[in-house]
Amino acid sequence: MMRTWADFFPDVLPGVELGTPEPTVVHQLRRAAQEFCQRTRAWRTLLPPITTEEGDAIYNIPLPEHSALVRLEGGELQGYGPLALWRPGEGRGQYLLTQDTRTVALHRATAPGMSLVLDVTLKPSDMALGIDDMVFEQYSEVIARGGLARLRGDQLLRAQFISDCDSINVAVWRGRAAVRPRAQPYF
Repeated sequence: MMRTWADFFPDVLPGVELGTPEPTVVHQLRRAAQEFCQRTRAWRTLLPPITTEEGDAIYNIPLPEHSALVRLEGGELQGYGPLALWRPGEGRGQYLLTQDTRTVALHRATAPGMSLVLDVTLKPSDMALGIDDMVFEQYSEVIARGGLARLRGDQLLRAQFISDCDSINVAVWRGRAAVRPRAQPYF
C-alpha cells in the first residue's frame, strides 16, 4: 500500500509561501523521500521469488510499481541458501550482482525452476505517486522536514534533515544487527 504525497501536506504547506504550486511541493517531497531512502536504507523488503530458467543467469528484478532500487542487500537461491553479493576480486562459488539496478545476474546459470528471492532496499521512483505505508508511518515527519527544507532553501533545516537521516540509519542497522554493540570496551 502507498500513501500519496498529499498526505504530507498538513506538515509541509503551513511552512511554505501561500500560492506555492502543488506540483512543486510534490516534486520536492518526492526528492526528499528519495534522499531519505538512500541515506537511511529504511525501505527494505523481500521481493517476490524469481523462477530460474535453463541457461539464463540474468533476470529482471521484480520491483514494486513506482519504486527504484537503492541497493541489493542479499539473495537466497532454493537449494543453495544465501548468496554472496559480488565484491571486487576473484569470486568463488555462486554469487549475484546488479550492474544496472533493473536486472540481477547470477555468477553461473542454475537449474531451471529454482526460486531466487532478493532482499533489497528501495526508494520512490521519479514517477512515484507516493511512498510505502510503513515508511510513511514511521518517518513522515523527517521526510516532510526534508521537503520543507528543499522548498524554502533553508540550509539549517536541511542540516537537521541530514542529521535525522544519519540517526535513523544507525538505529535501523543496529536493529538488524546479529549482535548488540558493546556498551563498554573491554581490554
